Amino acid sequence: MDDRELKARSADQWLSAISYTPGILAIQNYGGFNTLTIRGLDSRNVLLLRDGVRDDTFLIQNSSPMSNFANVERIEILKGPNSVLYGRAMAGVINIISKKPQKKAGYEFSASGGSFGTRRASLGATGPIGTESLRYRIDAATSQYEGFRENSHSLNNVFSSLEWDISQKHTLSILSGKTSDFTKPDAGLPKSKNPKTDVVEPGVSPNNNYNTNDDYLKSNSGSFKIQLDSKFSNILSMRSFISHLPQTYYYFAAEDLSHSSIDQNTIERDHLHFETKRSPLQGTVELNWIFQTGFKHQLLSGYEYHWMVSRHRRRYFPEGTTSVHIQYPKIDPVQPLPENFTDRKTLYQQMHSLYFQDWMEFPGAIKFLLGGRYDSWLRESRTEKLLDPNDNSHSSFDKTRTRSDAKVFTYRVGLTYQPLSYYTAYIGYSTAFIPITFINTSGKQLKPEMGEQIEIGQRIEFAKGNVRLTTAIFAARKYDVAVLVNSRPPLYDQAGELRTNGYEFNVDFHLTKEWSFKSGYAHTIAEWESFRSTDSKGTDYKGNRPINVPRNTANFWTTYTFSSGFGFGLGGRYVDSITTDNANSFFIPPYGLYDTSVYYEYGHYHFQINCTNVSNRRYFVSSIPNPIPGPPRQFLFTVRGKF
Repeated sequence: MDDRELKARSADQWLSAISYTPGILAIQNYGGFNTLTIRGLDSRNVLLLRDGVRDDTFLIQNSSPMSNFANVERIEILKGPNSVLYGRAMAGVINIISKKPQKKAGYEFSASGGSFGTRRASLGATGPIGTESLRYRIDAATSQYEGFRENSHSLNNVFSSLEWDISQKHTLSILSGKTSDFTKPDAGLPKSKNPKTDVVEPGVSPNNNYNTNDDYLKSNSGSFKIQLDSKFSNILSMRSFISHLPQTYYYFAAEDLSHSSIDQNTIERDHLHFETKRSPLQGTVELNWIFQTGFKHQLLSGYEYHWMVSRHRRRYFPEGTTSVHIQYPKIDPVQPLPENFTDRKTLYQQMHSLYFQDWMEFPGAIKFLLGGRYDSWLRESRTEKLLDPNDNSHSSFDKTRTRSDAKVFTYRVGLTYQPLSYYTAYIGYSTAFIPITFINTSGKQLKPEMGEQIEIGQRIEFAKGNVRLTTAIFAARKYDVAVLVNSRPPLYDQAGELRTNGYEFNVDFHLTKEWSFKSGYAHTIAEWESFRSTDSKGTDYKGNRPINVPRNTANFWTTYTFSSGFGFGLGGRYVDSITTDNANSFFIPPYGLYDTSVYYEYGHYHFQINCTNVSNRRYFVSSIPNPIPGPPRQFLFTVRGKF
């Protein structure tokens, strides 16, 4: 997805950006933590990259706050196991690519206003500094939203980058950025006592917000990367970089909502207070070599080092700590809660990795891919009970230390066949592993998760590549899957096997300069092959669906620009029902939405009106911690300029 497509849909955040990708479900839990599933696997199986730098937030906590896309040039999505090149990517890789400095001076701005107090603004500038060999870029943006249910946010960031052509063979790049975001959490709506007929309790307004006025999610992050690209010759090049991506979260919010056993009009709440400070450091050296041995090789090899320290403090307030009226949650009596923490967890993690990939082009129509990766992973953690607001521990008996490691080799093989210039068929097999950072119900470390996938597909191109049709069939299995069985405190069980199969279809064409069209469909069947609960009943979940996996997803988006400068965009997407627990006792119903835009281009300026959820349909986007309704019909007016 490039910058033009994102702007056409006025997509400035994670959810709106990738919601038009079949086979992917992106949702937001607790009002501010983004998570997703790809091909039936949750976000712990997805590697998030920022300009090629790994962000392991999903691996550690399965969800993450996200700022707006002020400086995003495009988003690349690679589905299926990509552990050979990137490590720990069973479901896929999402790489967020920043805008690059340009040799020619350029400036741009954008301002938007719309429904529910939406206000956005951004500025960007790029160009040479004295000479074309030294270039800069700077981007800044702010996004404000009051929300239709008082689920407001304020997202602010600034990014800068420099590029210096040291010589014809070497280029040095420096990227840095800072985000400062504030979000009002969203506990959702009370679940229905009869989930077979209703999602939420009848009579409850979708505009109700059951959080306290003092709830908050503050997210601050930084980024720094220095990279050297060297091209020694037409057959040998190297890329090396070091990066630092510090992150800090502050969170205090009501989460679970439960019906009082004493008063049917009372909703009881629990609360969670935590603070997380994470400081990851990464270094990578990568070599690309093209050579001949009777046929052409393109060999990519590299070494990667990753180190991180994470400090987490928390306090949990159990169900019934505070309460509120089910119909009138705004009348919230003052129920102060202590702000000190009761638990502290410190985590140290490091990884050494070696990888290679050889792309071999044989005479004729056949190409072969062979790759492998060796990961040596180590994790140490210390958990302590805290005595007072000064973070003093109770005693040495209240400290728990754990250590885990894994040394794993994963590999990938693939074959492509291109008998005609416009037709390509392929088959590939990949393995993957995910190190486990959780503790099971007996207090022991879990085994690493392993997985494998086979995929068969084809691509057909017409009209000089302006029309592309792609299809894929895949079958994946994941073993020793970690499953959350208790949230307070978080404890996990290890299921035996998860199976996910499916197929995907995509069409993308630009037959004329004025008209573009994209559409896709994905069918995913994900089921537990072996999973017996550790509860007293020993419930067997075999054949059940995993959480947040829709069977069917589909989308389309088209734009047409007339010679006068006027144009329009029209899109739609469908998401099938999803289950909210492994017992499959509660489901979020399917929904289909339509979005549209009308725009006018005049010289350097672009005027646009977007309307989302045109039919004003009522639907739900998540069930964690409780059913969260999606926004109703919204309008957004935008003016942009580029010089």
